Amino acid sequence: MVLVVVILVERYISLSPVYHPANVLRYIALQLATKVNRRSPKQQRASGIISAIILASLVMAIAVAILSFARYPWFFEAIILLLALNSRGLLQQSNKIANSLTKGHKTLAREQLNTICLRDSTTLSSMGIIKATIEGVVQRVSQSYFNILWCYALFGIYGAIVTALINALAHYWNPKKAAYRQFGRAISALAGWLNHPVQLLLALNIAIVFGFKHLSGAKVWHRKGSGVLLNTTANAMRRELGGAVMYDGIKIRRPKLGTSQLPVVDDLAHLNRLVLQLANSSLAIFTLALATSLLLNNF
Repeated sequence: MVLVVVILVERYISLSPVYHPANVLRYIALQLATKVNRRSPKQQRASGIISAIILASLVMAIAVAILSFARYPWFFEAIILLLALNSRGLLQQSNKIANSLTKGHKTLAREQLNTICLRDSTTLSSMGIIKATIEGVVQRVSQSYFNILWCYALFGIYGAIVTALINALAHYWNPKKAAYRQFGRAISALAGWLNHPVQLLLALNIAIVFGFKHLSGAKVWHRKGSGVLLNTTANAMRRELGGAVMYDGIKIRRPKLGTSQLPVVDDLAHLNRLVLQLANSSLAIFTLALATSLLLNNF
C-alpha cells in the first residue's frame, strides 16, 4: 500500500533539488573522494570500496535509528522512498531541454543536459543533445526509479535504501571521469550488476507494450543490461541511438542502436510518454498484488 501511494504522489510532488537531502550525501562523497583518492591505482580501488562501506554504514545507521524508534514506521518508509525515487525530476529536465532546443537556446540545453548525464556536452549538436537526453533519461530512470521500486517490493525499505545509495555513489564517482577511473570502479561494477535484472525487465515491458519485434540485445555494449534496454527503446521509438561519446576529452566508440532515423526534438515528448507507460505497468502490477493480498487476508 505504501508503494502504490508513493508512486502516485511522486508523479505530482517532488522535493526541489536545491533542498534535497541527497545534496548532503553528494557533498560528503565528493569531499571524501578528494581526501583519499590520491594514491596508486590499486590503492585508489581499495579506497573506493572502503569509502562506499563507510557512507553506506552511516546512511543505514541513520535509517535504522529513525525506523526503529518511529511510532508509525510506515510513514517514514514512505518519506524515505519518496526522497529516493526520481522520475518526475528527470522528465521535467527532459521537457526543459526540449523547450530550450525549440527556442534555439542550444547552449542552455547543453547546460540542462549536464544534470542528466556526465558526458562532454560543449560540442554537441541539437541532434546529439536529443540523443544524449534519451539515453540518459532511460538509464537514469531505470536506476533511480524502477530499480528502487522493485527492491522495495521484494526486499523492503532497507533494500531500497541500499539500491539508491549504490546508484548514487556510482553516479558521483563515475569511472568514466578521469578523477574516478580507479576509485569508482568497484561501486560502478556493483551498480551495473544490481541494475541488470530491472533493465532486462524494462526491455521486456517495452516489448510487451510496443511489440516483441522491438526486443533486441546489444552484445558489444559496455553493460549488457543497458545495451538491451537502450536498443529496445531505440527500436520502439524507431530512432537511432548510440554512437561515439566524449568523457573528459576521451572519445569512447559505441555501436549505433535502433534504426537509421535520427532523433528530433519531438521525440523527447515520446520519451516521456514511454517512461509513463512503463510506470503505469509497474503501478498496475503493484496494485494487483495489493488487491490480491487484501483478498487473501479477508479469506
